[in-house]
Amino acid sequence: MKDSLIKSTTKRYRAERRIGLWFTLPALITMAATVLYPIIWSFKISLFESKGMMTSGPFVGLENYIYVLKSKLFQEALWQTIGFVAATIFIELVLGFAIALVLNRNLPGSKLFRILFTLPLMISMIVAGLQWRWLFADQYGVINNIIGSFGIEGPLWLGSVWGARASVLLANVWLAAPFSILVLLAALAALSDDLYEAARLDGANSFQMFWRITLPLLKPTILLILVLRLSDSFRLFDLVYIMTNGGPGGSTEVLSTFIYKNTFTNLNFGTGAAASFLVMILIMVICFILFKILRPKEVPNK
Repeated sequence: MKDSLIKSTTKRYRAERRIGLWFTLPALITMAATVLYPIIWSFKISLFESKGMMTSGPFVGLENYIYVLKSKLFQEALWQTIGFVAATIFIELVLGFAIALVLNRNLPGSKLFRILFTLPLMISMIVAGLQWRWLFADQYGVINNIIGSFGIEGPLWLGSVWGARASVLLANVWLAAPFSILVLLAALAALSDDLYEAARLDGANSFQMFWRITLPLLKPTILLILVLRLSDSFRLFDLVYIMTNGGPGGSTEVLSTFIYKNTFTNLNFGTGAAASFLVMILIMVICFILFKILRPKEVPNK
């Protein structure tokens, strides 16, 4: 009796599993067609000296990868991207923590601010790029007009090296910081008040509670933000392309604009595909390191 019951349960489980697989099949086919196949095709292109989408050129193996790694333009774009990503994520996390901690206190008007912080997330990157380019325009920009009303000549925001870098950085933080704020706010709301009450009874101050309780408990959330924002920042293209197009003098050239120009302007599809795979490998390595560093430690059972 017991064996027959186990067999019937096993058969029912297998049948339900097969039904589940059939339901997921359309999604798997779509993913394979839109993600897996383009990746395989791009890798194939990266091994050829291709001047178009078809791999009609001669097979060159890893020469495209070697060429990209030796390229000074790629190296400059790589270091500028790393600096841009590091500065962006650092500012977003610090700003996100500060604002989330304030909003978590449920002060008057906090609900209104929560709604306002979602607005930048609803704006497309292209519209935001045009908006910020208009704000930072040298002659007719809003910011320089405000500065000029005080009798001060406004700087060349998009025409100078550090001005352009600061402008793109500020625009990207404005667009992406609300994501970090909302995620951290949700994580803070899930923390138990009992932990803080116990810490207060033990004489802990606000900084000690943040450092000893809040920060360790939010490590998984911080890891999530770092991984998502890292991949997004490394792939940033629209904002830079619209605001500065990598200028002036390549000072805001990032990996995405380098790949775009190399592929679609210079029509070097092989080296463009190789650069794309190098960026993907770099993101995977950094994410792996972050998982190793910030992964919650398992407490062994005694």
